[in-house]
Amino acid sequence: MTKTDLPLALTMGEPAGVGGEISLMAWLEQTQGRAMPPFFMLDDPDRLEALAGHIGFDVPIREISAPEEAAAIFRDALPVMRNSLQAKVEPGTLNPDNATSVIQSIDRAVQLVADGRASAVVTNPIHKAALYAAGFNHPGHTEYLAELAGIDTAPIMLL
Repeated sequence: MTKTDLPLALTMGEPAGVGGEISLMAWLEQTQGRAMPPFFMLDDPDRLEALAGHIGFDVPIREISAPEEAAAIFRDALPVMRNSLQAKVEPGTLNPDNATSVIQSIDRAVQLVADGRASAVVTNPIHKAALYAAGFNHPGHTEYLAELAGIDTAPIMLL
């Protein structure tokens, strides 16, 4: 399997924020014929299922145990590797108790790329203040990703 055959790893972002909705919408795009590489989420599948129902998106969620399972089911369901939350999520209401899950999602995504099991990390938006309250001591995603990758400056691409 080449690097381009590997799925993208999407982080959960702030569970009470827009990341889940953005990811659900992205998956729906491929059901409308838009070509895109397969991806999977590092998130809580129960949260995503509840969110999809709450906003009226018909997105089947399928839990996977490894990134290698993502491509085979991507056209039929959104693949999700479980990254459990510490507290209940209320959309739009921050809960710093979930900060460790947000950080863990980023850590796992980076490790999967480093291990050659995912092609790239796609980060959903985080809420820095919620992470700072849990002891996160980086200015943001970019600096944290650079540290995880062992480099001084991280390239970034915004779309």
